[in-house]
Amino acid sequence: MISESARSCIRRRKDYIPGKPVEEVQRELGITDIIKMASNENPYGTSPMALKAIAAEMAQNCNRYPEGMCTVLAEKIAARLGVKPTNLFIDNGGDGVITMLGLTFINPGDEVIFSELTFPAYDNITTKMDGKSVMIPTTSEMDADLDSFIAAITPKTKMIFLCNPNNPTGKIVKKQQMNQFLSRIPGNVVVVLDEAYYDFADDPDYPQTIPLMEEYDNLVILRTFSKVSGLAGLRCGYAIAAEDCVKIMLKAREPFPVNRAVQAAAIAAMDDTEFYQKTISSNAKGREQLYKGLDQIGLKYYPSQSNFVYIDLKTNADAVFQAMLRDGVIIRPLTSQGRPEAIRLTVGLPKENERTLVSLKKALSK
Repeated sequence: MISESARSCIRRRKDYIPGKPVEEVQRELGITDIIKMASNENPYGTSPMALKAIAAEMAQNCNRYPEGMCTVLAEKIAARLGVKPTNLFIDNGGDGVITMLGLTFINPGDEVIFSELTFPAYDNITTKMDGKSVMIPTTSEMDADLDSFIAAITPKTKMIFLCNPNNPTGKIVKKQQMNQFLSRIPGNVVVVLDEAYYDFADDPDYPQTIPLMEEYDNLVILRTFSKVSGLAGLRCGYAIAAEDCVKIMLKAREPFPVNRAVQAAAIAAMDDTEFYQKTISSNAKGREQLYKGLDQIGLKYYPSQSNFVYIDLKTNADAVFQAMLRDGVIIRPLTSQGRPEAIRLTVGLPKENERTLVSLKKALSK
């Protein structure tokens, strides 16, 4: 078999299980009235200004390769964040940036530290590069155990991933915790702070990390246009990092990883304050709606600083997932992440939240 010629580290890897697509449920069950509450997408769609920009760009330039360095987009992001364009590495979604971090820094045998309950992409890229994943158990309240992160650092440690707010728990590392944590990490270890859900965090103690780059040049901060701007289908994410970090990562990057449509869309979305504010305020209300419904059902959940909620069902999550599928409601069971009795629910439209709660209660009653 030709697969036996593949690198051994690839053959050892487990398959990644993404959120179940709507189209797949339609084919399998023959139903069309489906809502997806599994992948933390924006239920309000896409920035209208971004949609107009996409249409205009494709009508004029679809036959042309995109600008490889995303110069206009980089300048706009830089101006917004108070950094230089040379501090930005833009790629095909946050996953693309994570992949490039792995290609740039992780050698076979290098150790990469992250929570055992977090975004699976960190383990994916580590194992693809034949590195060693060092997974740190969360605390009893689902917080990142930062002391154990520090204790796990060895001379082989190359990188640390910290998702903040964390996916799938919605918990955050707060300002003082973050400052103490960073001060204890050796300067030769790359610290990746994944802030994909940055915009949804409304806790006043949530850390603003870009100013910390002046003190820590080993810091890499990840952001994305997939969530608040509703551009998950086009893929655009970026890293904010020291100039020498960006420069070396560019050596691993593909020539044209960010297509013309999403570059135009991201530039326009940054000016669409109305859509941004609608998404943020509606998400906060939606979280409260889910909390109220979950309280009425009597389920354990963790207050979230993101656009999803982690729920402990105290029963088989896969069985609940299958039952809700038959109602046309897609949720995310967390069995593949070592939590067979937990699910993650995306915050949806008010009517979607209500339908999900009804379906969840029905599934649990069975």
